[in-house]
Amino acid sequence: MSTTSSTSNSSPATQDTVRFQEIVCSDQQSKIAVATLCNPKALNALTHNMLVLLNDQLEKWHDDDAVLCVILDGEGEKAFCAGGDVRTLHDKMKHAPIEDAKAYAEAFFGTEYQCDYLIHTYSKPIVAWGEGIVMGGGMGLFMGRLTKW
Repeated sequence: MSTTSSTSNSSPATQDTVRFQEIVCSDQQSKIAVATLCNPKALNALTHNMLVLLNDQLEKWHDDDAVLCVILDGEGEKAFCAGGDVRTLHDKMKHAPIEDAKAYAEAFFGTEYQCDYLIHTYSKPIVAWGEGIVMGGGMGLFMGRLTKW
């Protein structure tokens, strides 16, 4: 296998994103898709932005007949995903008008649960590599698959 097609949403120094890669298999047609959670300073805690990116890309790969399976992992050695970004949620609840805090919480959790459901019902194998800490929202991503390490 060789990596001939790669898409990324950020440079390596960027936090709060998901890095996407497609590894072309030896038949030069089939691909293994890789989604890496990239927020290692926060133990890959899921932000709303990360959830939107992941959900959108999983939907694209779901419809791509060349993608055989998806690998889901986290950047760094400490955590696959330590949960949701509760710091931002707390800040919104403490400093923003209640309507803004409520709208943010609804958007965040709605997207998180939509992404969890997509993973739970995905028609292709998803291998979740849960090295290190796996808590909260990370458990939602991780437990949605039968194939976990």
